[in-house]
Amino acid sequence: MTELPGLDLGALATHLGTGPLTGELFPGGRSNLTYRVTDGTQRWVLRRPPLGHVLATAHDMAREFRV
Repeated sequence: MTELPGLDLGALATHLGTGPLTGELFPGGRSNLTYRVTDGTQRWVLRRPPLGHVLATAHDMAREFRV
């Protein structure tokens, strides 16, 4: 499995119930981290807030999901 900052591919593979995953970080992002992940058959795009300290109201992905 590829090691990516802020993303545990082993834990994600367990959660998805799939085999080994590979992934890459999309370049050029400014705020949220965006990853392309595949198990060789299926592909997913995942986003997460930036690593490190952020304000509680910044990068509120739960709010983005509701909107």
